[in-house]
This record gives sequence, C-alpha cells and structure tokens, in this order.
Amino acid sequence: MKQKAFAVLGLGSFGMGAANELMERGAEVLVVDRNERLIEENAKRFTQAVIADLTDPEAIGQLGLGSMDAVIVDMSQDLEASIMCVMVAKEKGVHRVIAKAENKRKSDILKKVGADQIVFPEQESGTRTAFQLMFPDILRFFDLTSDLVIVEMQPREEWCGRTLLELELRKKHGINVIAFRRGDKVYDVRSESDMIRSGESMLIVMTKDNLETLEA
Repeated sequence: MKQKAFAVLGLGSFGMGAANELMERGAEVLVVDRNERLIEENAKRFTQAVIADLTDPEAIGQLGLGSMDAVIVDMSQDLEASIMCVMVAKEKGVHRVIAKAENKRKSDILKKVGADQIVFPEQESGTRTAFQLMFPDILRFFDLTSDLVIVEMQPREEWCGRTLLELELRKKHGINVIAFRRGDKVYDVRSESDMIRSGESMLIVMTKDNLETLEA
C-alpha cells in the first residue's frame, strides 16, 4: 500500500497535533511555518520541515503540495496566510484541503477560496482530524479510553451480502461489530449470522492499534 503523504502549513496547537498523529500512523509529513525556531526544534520529528513565508504564493508554490494526499492549514490567526495557503494548494491540484477557522466569517471566506473542510478548534482536535485523514472509510469515531474507540465506518464492498460469521472480522481484524445504521435507525447486532448490507454503516468497538488492519 502506498505510503500516504500530508502537508501541515502552520504549526499551531491544531497543526502540531495533526502532524504528530499522522507521523505516528505511518504517514510522510511535511511541516511548514515561518517561525525558524519552531521549525528547528521540530525538524527531526517529521519527514521534512521547511521555513517559509505562508503569505507568499511563490514560496507556497515551491513546497510540492501537488503530491500530497491532503493539506492542513493552521493559520487561523492570519487570514491572509490561510487564504494564500488554501488557494495555492487547490491550484496545485490537492484533492482535500482542511483549514482551521476561528469563526463563521473566516470559515465562509476560506470555503469561497477553495477549502474542502473547515475545522473549528473548539470542536475538533488536530489528532482527530489526522485520524480521519488516515482512515477515510471511517465516518466518525468516539474515544472510550486512550486506546479503545467506537468507530462508524462504511463496510468494504466485498463484505456486503456476507454474514459476520463468514467474515470473521473479530479474528482477522480484532474488531467487534455492535450495530448497523441505516439512515437515522440503528439496529443492534443479534448474532454472528447477521448480514452486512450495502447502504448500511457499521458501528464497531476496537483498539486504535487494530485500525491498520482495516487498511491492509
């Protein structure tokens, strides 16, 4: 499986949290900030660390963003820099650009210049955003403990039409399916003979370490 690559533009607490989580999950991570001291202190933690003026479209354009699976922009204190980062990333063909915004007005502006997803820091952590980037089939997840999560995900195409017993998901992936969701209705799993159906999402209890098995 091709190693995923991400760029984090701006190392505020949100950006740093996302970058750390992405590295821990095995991704390649480019971090960029104008603060020379901050970059020097963290250079060895990431795949590549670059000092750049993120208000300068020419400097942003030289970062190689076009090869990234996604770009995270954490420049909410500097709207000009946020706008430039989002615009250049989209011009370079980045499929998914996630930008942090402090309020609705800034959110609306960043959406207009191309941001695919807006994150409000009081609602979403950098760690959680990174987690969802690494595992795109996951619709949402909830921490139960530091290691245990409840995950809602779309079933793989090859799982549909087969029973839990046939798939042996607990044995192969270490996951425990507890319910299915169709629209607003949630159905408890009653037995291993329950079938996975197309159009339904699955609610699963699992450890974070077992997530990698879903990507294999």
